[in-house]
Amino acid sequence: MEIVYGYEQVTEPLGPIVMTIGTYDGLHVGHRAIIEQVVERARKTGRRSLVYSFYPPPWRVLGRGEHPYLILTLKDKIRLMAELGVDVLVTEEFTPKIQVQSHEAFARDVLRERLAPAELHFGYDFRFGEDRLGDAAFLKAFLAEDGVDVRPHGAVRVNGQIAGCTVIRKHVCSGDVAGAVPLLGRYHFVRGVVVKGRQRGRTIGFPTANVAAQTELLPPPGVYAVQMRRDGHEGAIPGVANLGFRPTFDEQDFSLEVHLLDFEGDLYGERVCVDFVDRVREERRFSGADALVAQIKADVASVRERLPYPTPGRSALSWDPKPQ
Repeated sequence: MEIVYGYEQVTEPLGPIVMTIGTYDGLHVGHRAIIEQVVERARKTGRRSLVYSFYPPPWRVLGRGEHPYLILTLKDKIRLMAELGVDVLVTEEFTPKIQVQSHEAFARDVLRERLAPAELHFGYDFRFGEDRLGDAAFLKAFLAEDGVDVRPHGAVRVNGQIAGCTVIRKHVCSGDVAGAVPLLGRYHFVRGVVVKGRQRGRTIGFPTANVAAQTELLPPPGVYAVQMRRDGHEGAIPGVANLGFRPTFDEQDFSLEVHLLDFEGDLYGERVCVDFVDRVREERRFSGADALVAQIKADVASVRERLPYPTPGRSALSWDPKPQ
């Protein structure tokens, strides 16, 4: 996949292409449904597929949102786009210059002169330009003389609920990581590097990998059923994660510690992804190490009962052409 950092880096028109435009900050099942159609249309028509998106998204720069945390790092966004078969990703930083750009100027300078789409796809809530004045009606009229096929799409519902980043963030921030899975079409994951911790888990018989999280969107403190994926390795290793402050030992540093089931090895320095499968319990203080060990044994037994973890799917997915 070709990656272009900002539309101003495009010196010659890229078209005719099949493209979509949007924030695509979570790449949930609704986002993927549109991108998959773009990729399919591109292959059928012998053209390249292109996604134009912002990172970070405009809402982040403007300070909006109840839970203003990014679901994906840019690296993971790029990786998932590549897995979807996208040919070109134009990732745009939402700068003050972009913020005050009119919808007419954007349509002319970005779409017509640089990207030159043959087909343009976007979601039901897509707006662009200063004060969000650009919409589907404007694009159809503006690009009509260029013969561009402008295709707005409805919302994607999963089990009757519209797939959206706001509701996904609410699920994760409340600890309901399992509730986010059908909307994401995958487990919510946290990327990071395994670093040396206090090694207290090893002394009580439950060694842990201490992950320095780079992903912003973290669940609240608690114990979770997880699996770890190691960069450069196939498969995933199930485990139990403690996310929080380790109150039994009066510590103040927020940490993500993962005890991997039936695994031995040195992970220090490795880049990993931790998939959050389900919440086991809240984090709480114990009277001492013995009580904590007894609870960890119960947590491990609880997670083992959930194995093998279910494969995330897209059950009851439907299009809503006029979402309310």
